[in-house]
Amino acid sequence: MEKSDSSNSSNNNNSAIPARPSSQRFDMNLLRILDTLMECRSVSAAARQLHLSQSTVSHALARAREQLNDPLFVAGSEGMMPTPRALALTPAFSQALATVEQALQETPLFDPASSLRTFRLATGVYFDMVMLPHLMQEITRDAPGIRLSIKSLTSSGYEEEMEKGEYDLVIGFAEPDQLSARLQTQDLVSDAFSLLSRNPLPEHIDAQFLAAQSYVYPSEWGHSQLLTDRWLNSIGIERHIPLQLPDFQSVPIVLQATDLVCVLPTWIAERYARDHGLYAQPVNSDLRLKLVLGWHPRFAMDAGLIWLKERILHIRDTLL
Repeated sequence: MEKSDSSNSSNNNNSAIPARPSSQRFDMNLLRILDTLMECRSVSAAARQLHLSQSTVSHALARAREQLNDPLFVAGSEGMMPTPRALALTPAFSQALATVEQALQETPLFDPASSLRTFRLATGVYFDMVMLPHLMQEITRDAPGIRLSIKSLTSSGYEEEMEKGEYDLVIGFAEPDQLSARLQTQDLVSDAFSLLSRNPLPEHIDAQFLAAQSYVYPSEWGHSQLLTDRWLNSIGIERHIPLQLPDFQSVPIVLQATDLVCVLPTWIAERYARDHGLYAQPVNSDLRLKLVLGWHPRFAMDAGLIWLKERILHIRDTLL
């Protein structure tokens, strides 16, 4: 009786598998298992090669048989023998796997010398003054087709703007944290602060000296100046600020004509001192301007963006 059931099952194997609508999508997760079964002609051998359990491979084969309405493999004297349907599908399955593997292994190419890409950045005055001129020198020399479109940094956290692709890169403040925690960041700059004046400054600037000064406040939304005020307030000083400017640009002209002083990042203060005959002196080693590069995780593997970040970091390492 058992022999008769087995024979009937073998003779009617195709009829035992219910037909499926031709429009049903094939489970692509089965491709690798079927390809390995074709190679090994054994469920146990395929399971070992794929580092799967034998039952997992058996269940996968059952699903494939059901979806394709074909036994695919039958028992033979030398292992599992592929059916004509399996043999016909093998080249297509192998090609599909090869195409996927090639796509996964390929790194998107970016050739700066021939690229015509426009990178969109949000930056502040520090980057624009200190690093941007050198970045443009390198781009003009090595990537003449690349363009930079730069907009002024605002108080935004930039998550929404970067998610929409409005910016490729933002250079924001690290302390206090400005950029959204959902963005990926990398430390860029850590610079001290210095006092800038047309008058000679003491070698060691104390709280009494700072309290006696009148200040220019050079910022539209005051991030670096906020750091300055927090520090001064911590030592009991509230600044007298008769002039507020939108940015750093006109500070040296104002200082040349008045006895006002200004607290600026040291690199900018020393540059203004050299170029405009002013005096610059560090105010506190613990007070620092910290900037970070920020980008959206969606574009973390963008070859062009990686190249631009590497250029900026190279310039940072050269200058600072």
